[in-house]
Amino acid sequence: MARLWIQSDKLCSLLKTWAGQMLCGTVIALLGLNITGCTLLKPIPVAAPITPHEPCACEVQQREIERLQQLLAEKEGLIRNLNARQQDQAKALQETTSQVTRDQVRLRRLATQPGAASSIAEAEVAMASLKLSQIIAPEQTLQAQRLLDAATTSYAKGNYGTAMDHAAQTREFIDMVKDNRTRKASDPRVAMVPFNVPIPLRAKSNITLRQKPFSNAAKLGALKKDSALTAQAYLGDWLNVQTSDERSGWVPNTLVEVRVGDLDH
Repeated sequence: MARLWIQSDKLCSLLKTWAGQMLCGTVIALLGLNITGCTLLKPIPVAAPITPHEPCACEVQQREIERLQQLLAEKEGLIRNLNARQQDQAKALQETTSQVTRDQVRLRRLATQPGAASSIAEAEVAMASLKLSQIIAPEQTLQAQRLLDAATTSYAKGNYGTAMDHAAQTREFIDMVKDNRTRKASDPRVAMVPFNVPIPLRAKSNITLRQKPFSNAAKLGALKKDSALTAQAYLGDWLNVQTSDERSGWVPNTLVEVRVGDLDH
């Protein structure tokens, strides 16, 4: 028994020295494999799918602001072009008016009975064409007729220069009426047309003289009923007029009527 105990004790010592070390090493190796296996078998996290970026409300608002700013810039450019064109037309009108005035003086000096008769005949043909038209308002036909009557009255009195002026005004007025009825106001080709011979007018009621041919244009002043005016040009249904105190502006052609000295007295 004592011998077995001694052997057992030696065996335990041996195990403590060599086998114990091997056993401990094996245990450590197994533990390492276990840890490594656990690490390798750990599931890899899957990244969340990337969703497309949706613009926030502020970005949408900024884009709308930029679009409106661009639209405003385009409109301002268009307005500048229209203003420049109108200024050029006004300059051309002034030059044309001056030339017409000189030509009128010359014509009065050179006016003859045959020349006046020829001008009146041309005006009568234009009047007949106007009356046959189905789109002309009766009021406008009456205005043209007043000018023609003034031409024939002056001719009968031997005022051949004045008769030629009224005959020319008749044709100018008829051309304006026809032009305004065959074109739409929105037509971009509509432009200010000067009268070769200015047309005398008077206000049918109290009206407003405006800076431009628009109902919301800046006001230049008020004109009383029966105020004397002279139409220098037209743009659509608006007349560019000059007042007796040399103010210039625009009035609707529906608020004025022809003023003829030989017929108004």
